[in-house]
Amino acid sequence: MPSVDITWSGSLHQTFRLLPKGKQSANLRPFLEADRLTPDDLLKLLPYDKARAKDPAKTAPDPKRYRDGRQVYQTVGLLYEDAGLVRVTDLGKATLRWLDIITEKNRVILARHAAYALAACQLRNPTGAGERYAANMTVFPFAFIWRAMLALEGRISSDELNRSIFKVQNEAQLSMAIENIRKARDANDVSLLGDETITGDAKNDRIIPWVSLASFGWTLFADKGNDTHYKLDPATHYVVREAARIRHPHKEFSSVRAYIEHVSRCAALPKDSR
Repeated sequence: MPSVDITWSGSLHQTFRLLPKGKQSANLRPFLEADRLTPDDLLKLLPYDKARAKDPAKTAPDPKRYRDGRQVYQTVGLLYEDAGLVRVTDLGKATLRWLDIITEKNRVILARHAAYALAACQLRNPTGAGERYAANMTVFPFAFIWRAMLALEGRISSDELNRSIFKVQNEAQLSMAIENIRKARDANDVSLLGDETITGDAKNDRIIPWVSLASFGWTLFADKGNDTHYKLDPATHYVVREAARIRHPHKEFSSVRAYIEHVSRCAALPKDSR
């Protein structure tokens, strides 16, 4: 079946949270500790609340919990599946080392390397989700979100993402989308941006994961909470600005492993000499 998606997908079912530390994603540590485990072995280690399960007869998580988690963490270069095993990248291993020590004050150390990796992430790539995009989709989603925020007073709303940014197919269209958002703001009329890309009652649950990844688990900037806009953080603004300036050539990769390892290498992490 040919790849035909020309808008950003709403297929992400989970968010990614590193901060605040007490509210980190419950499945994050099991995934980051799973290097060389099989998916079935990892599935047994994932959090499972039998009382909340749709089928009380089940004694283990549904395999979908593994697939959904893998998609999220793979999207930002933390891990991938290869030859029947989970493989955690250097970026994933570095993130694991930070789980117990990351704070609002020291987050920028990890976030800076993560931002370099995120800047290399492509919408079209060899992963299952990435293969669905049409050949003309030359999009670096997280860098595009940052560039839009930087150009738009350091902020962006879910509506602006959903009605404009998620329709962008290349760098030129990103510039047009930014200008359209400016006009919609001046007119105080978000409907000028056109129809929603992601629709339905659960649309916000499909938009939030994109921003949680663009913020690397809310380390580059915070969740908007009850606010109307996601806003860049003064403490990490320069990191986002620096990473957003990176212009990677859009590439075709031979395998998921080749692509995810490329993303991890772009983090430019110092060699672990322990």
